[in-house]
Order: sequence, then structure tokens, then C-alpha cells
Amino acid sequence: MSRSTGAVHRLAARAVLTALAAGAGAGVARAQDQPTFRASVDVVTIDAYAHRDRKPIPGLTARDFVVRDNGVEQPVDSLGTTDSAHVIIGLDLSGSVDGPTLERLKAAVRTLAAQLTAQDRVSLFTFSDRLRLLIRAATPGGDIETTLARFAAGGATPLQDAIVLGAALSHADQRPSVFLLFTDGQDTTSWTSAARALDVLRRTNVVVFPVGAGLPVAMTSAPFADALTRQPWMAATPGDGLRLLQSAAEVTGGEFLRVEKDAKLSETFQGILGQYRQRYLLTYTPATTAPGFHKLEVRLRGRPGTVVAREGYVAR
Repeated sequence: MSRSTGAVHRLAARAVLTALAAGAGAGVARAQDQPTFRASVDVVTIDAYAHRDRKPIPGLTARDFVVRDNGVEQPVDSLGTTDSAHVIIGLDLSGSVDGPTLERLKAAVRTLAAQLTAQDRVSLFTFSDRLRLLIRAATPGGDIETTLARFAAGGATPLQDAIVLGAALSHADQRPSVFLLFTDGQDTTSWTSAARALDVLRRTNVVVFPVGAGLPVAMTSAPFADALTRQPWMAATPGDGLRLLQSAAEVTGGEFLRVEKDAKLSETFQGILGQYRQRYLLTYTPATTAPGFHKLEVRLRGRPGTVVAREGYVAR
């Protein structure tokens, strides 16, 4: 893997993340390509996972899928695969990650890197008191040990800012993007609100797989909307982090995985990539490109099974 030299300091991150959330694509994670979902394009691509009882369904064709865009069925023009992907890795290196968890994280990154091919691209960043971009849309195969040697745990958890950075990095390469996000705690220092972080995800085509280590089993009883509208300078509750991670997965068509604090993260990371490789890319020409949010519904036609896909996209 080759390495980027960028490191975003906390004060600088405020301006960077505000610009990114507004779609400007500024800072170290500046988007070099136009967003996939916009009103001026003729084609929309949906990253979808078709399964039955959590087992992927192979061999499907375009005719096996029903896609509705704002309630209107759209003929699927073509079907692709995720054999080639941009794998984005965002790792919480706050103080609570030090020790055995940090070593397991390093081992998990090594395992994941070994599964990538020359057709893939990889981005890697860490977050604590800084958002630190270590690798940006690089070809796998570089000196991963040098990168891992730069890992050091300490500081707070800007989880919501990290979600925005990961979403912005999806524009650094035109391959389908999967964002593996690891954390062991709730947000403590973000400039970005949870609502804004989710809105940014809706404006990209990245699929998010949050991995939460040692998080509480149940959400608190507070209303769902409270966690998403709470201002970023107000203290989060344990349930807020769960809501955010679950919502990030649902919005993008990914999956939220909870693991124990001492879990074998290598197996978890490897499993995420393995599942992602078995997804389908559905392409269609929308009947209308009216600006605003387009609700998506994707299902199988005339056969059992479930399709997991992003909840919609924002055309502009």
C-alpha cells in the first residue's frame, strides 16, 4: 500500500468537514469525481445484497430484480459485480483502544489487506484527537507494516466526523465503495451532528459496515429523533452511538456488527469483505431526475429471498 501524508488537526477539521458535508469536497478527502447520484446523470447504480436466510443467492440476472424509484418501477439495464472495489477503512484509535484491542486491530488490517487484489483500491484513516488519513485510494500491496507502525491510541472519539470523512473518501475512486468503520465507543468530540453525518451518507454511494466493539446491548428509551438532532457539543448517551451506527448501515444498505471487546477482529473484517464480494450492482436509467430525495425499493421478482440496498439517493 502507498501512503498519504495528510493529517487533519482538530481545528482544521471543522472547516474541512463543514465543506464536505455541504458537498464541496474540500480538504484531504476532496472528491475528485462528481457524485454518482445527481440529477444531471442518466444512470443510477445500486449496490444490492440478495440473500435467503443470510446465505447469498448466486447466479441472478437483471430480470430477477424489481427496482422502484419513488414508487415507479424501473427496468434494470445491466447487472455487475463487486469483484473490484474501493475498500475504505476507518479505525477508532481513542484511548480506550490501547493495548490488546489495538494489536487485534493491526492484525485485522493485515488480514484484510491480504485479501485485496490489484483490481481493488484501499483507503485507510484513523480517528481520535485527529482525523489522520494514512492511505488514499491506493493500489494494495505496499508496506503495510510501516503504516501500522504509525498507529497509536489516545484521545477522544469524533465518530460523526469520521463518518463524514469516510463518505467523502468514496469519491476518491470510481469503483463501488465499502466503508468498514470500527469503534468501541460513542461520539465525544465531533463538530458534525449525527443528522448531518447521515445526510452526507445519503449523498454518496458508499456501503457502510460499522463494527462496534463492547457497546451496550440495548438502546436507551429516548426517541430516535433525539439522538439525531442533538447538537454535537451536547454529551451523547450510550444509546446514541448504537442508533448512529445502525442508521449508517440502514441508510447505505450495509450491516451493523456488534462484537465483544476481545473479539477476533480479523475474522470480522474478513467476513465483511467476503460478503461484499457477493453483492450485485444494478444499473438503470431513471424515469425522472427530479431534484431531492428518491426513495428506492429493491426486491426479487417471483422468487424467495431478501434484497438489502440503500434506502434512497439524493438527486440534485
